[in-house]
Amino acid sequence: MEVIKRYNIDFKPYYAPIKIDSSKKTITFKNSDPKNNECIINQGDGSENPQPSEQFIELPFDLLHLAPPQTAPKFVKESSLVNETGWLDVDINSLQHKKYSNIFGLGDVAGLPTAKTGAAIRKQVPVVIDNIFKLIDQKDPDNKSYEGYSSCPLVTGYGKMVLAEFNYKNEFIPDPKLKQMFIKDSSKEHWRLWLLKKYILPHLYWNKMMKGEEV
Repeated sequence: MEVIKRYNIDFKPYYAPIKIDSSKKTITFKNSDPKNNECIINQGDGSENPQPSEQFIELPFDLLHLAPPQTAPKFVKESSLVNETGWLDVDINSLQHKKYSNIFGLGDVAGLPTAKTGAAIRKQVPVVIDNIFKLIDQKDPDNKSYEGYSSCPLVTGYGKMVLAEFNYKNEFIPDPKLKQMFIKDSSKEHWRLWLLKKYILPHLYWNKMMKGEEV
């Protein structure tokens, strides 16, 4: 919120886009139920993110950036593997399917109440692998150690970044490995976090994670 105020950003988290007029360069938003937007975490008395009062608002734009709604692939969504919201129905800690014990799910397709990020997958993969090996050995896949860790790198300026790290309970849980970069608090702007985003994370993703190495 300090960064939002610094850049004088008109922050309206409870509005969903419903119409774009490209000829007039305007976009129309509709008031959405805060319960449908679990990515917004209010702190204090809620004064930072007041509830919207207008049902519809129309805003002009010069540059418009939108992220499409997330959804599971069609062949998954139309299968018997999903929950009522269309995501793979897995246990949130073991990542084992609730109905089919030989199926596990992780990443973007899994019905987990946390952000779908590469950082989340990095913590999910070891749990899934451990449980699959136990299943192969005819043991109980009892590894339920995934607690919803995810992180979102937020670039706040050239050479500055914060890292939002959290679990299912929306608790701040910094990765211990950040201490190797002499980062004490990833919730504060730091140039080393910017280097992490620009250089280190792409290297870890393409050269380590995608080749099956635990990082």
